[in-house]
Amino acid sequence: MHNAPSVLYPVGRCRFYAGALLGLGCLSLAVLAHWWWTLLALSSQAPMGQAARLSIGLVGALAWMAWAVFAWSSWRRTPVGLLQWDALGAAPTGTGVWRWRRAVHEDGSPLQRVELVLDLQARALLRLRNPDAAHRWVWVEASRDPARWGDLRRALRAAQA
Repeated sequence: MHNAPSVLYPVGRCRFYAGALLGLGCLSLAVLAHWWWTLLALSSQAPMGQAARLSIGLVGALAWMAWAVFAWSSWRRTPVGLLQWDALGAAPTGTGVWRWRRAVHEDGSPLQRVELVLDLQARALLRLRNPDAAHRWVWVEASRDPARWGDLRRALRAAQA
């Protein structure tokens, strides 16, 4: 795997991640609705007052709304740019160099490391580490550039070897 080709791959908002967040939001909303319905059904048996039940339900609804806002903003803040593997780059290990490119930086900023965290064949979760030890998470999908998907996967494997 030493000979992975250089590749420039587009990264953006991932539909899979959006679907996972939406599914989790719907599931948690269903759990909240069931919990609230059970709380109301038990009102005839439990000595808890109406105000206490209402406040408990309100806390649950506020917690769900806070999570929904966090999930939406997390998806909207997903980095958009190009992930570049330069197979001939001068890395200390001699394997190549990763760069993160956005429209504002034509040359791109160097990355210390790109880690393949989750490989789902048609999409992958990556952790991009900057030289200043900061990191960001990105999803890459085969559907963004099917012709280069195999090259990106080979580069990810070569960089981890």
